[in-house]
Amino acid sequence: MALEGNLKDFSLADMFRLLSSGGKTGTLHMTAAQAEGKVCFKKGRVFFASSNYNRESLGRRLVKAGVISDKQLRQALGLQKIQKKEKAGRRLGQILVDEGYLEGKVLEGFIQEQINDTLFDLFRWEEGDLRFEADEACDAEDIGISVSVENIIMESSRRLEMWNRIREQIPSMETRFVMASAPGEKSIEIHLKPREWMLLCYLHGGRSVRELTELTGYNDFDTAKILYGMSAAGLIEKVGASDGEPVTG
Repeated sequence: MALEGNLKDFSLADMFRLLSSGGKTGTLHMTAAQAEGKVCFKKGRVFFASSNYNRESLGRRLVKAGVISDKQLRQALGLQKIQKKEKAGRRLGQILVDEGYLEGKVLEGFIQEQINDTLFDLFRWEEGDLRFEADEACDAEDIGISVSVENIIMESSRRLEMWNRIREQIPSMETRFVMASAPGEKSIEIHLKPREWMLLCYLHGGRSVRELTELTGYNDFDTAKILYGMSAAGLIEKVGASDGEPVTG
């Protein structure tokens, strides 16, 4: 029997805590008017999450991020299918590490970050239906790395607090920025990271938050956070009014 609820009556954090305390294994589905997402649990821990923002498998995300090559992913998937009895049951993540394609700590950090990014998207939903299916294990997405529910809730709370501050300055995906004509004094002390340099380069001539997310491939939170920081430092400035779709994910 499925466990069902609604975000207006039952918060996502409450649902996560319930599944964690019960050590549940299965899939939590989330549906709204024009969005859907799912979170896979194993013994009360999260090992996979997807949403409209990110539907790709973890293997494909590793390739897209340049952590491993497409050839290495294909080889690892091939080994997973033909592995001998003594190695049967190895998940994709373990195979990637065993074959020397990447270090275990790098894989674990990447997966945790990807899960947190997707769940932050889901935690911003203000309405929607929840349905947990205990008999739906989604083993195909399990590469042997999971994240505790408490860590997920703490990280999402931290991001939401930052998100609310950002929205005061960047209320819409259509908010436009240009490079400041006269950078402030604080900008002299700024040391930009590669991701920030890339976004700044795309600002030549002025662009909206939406355009920048499409050009860079960054999610809306990372894009808005970088713009927020550069605006506070006086490197960039807003252009005109910013009526439009709220920055809500």
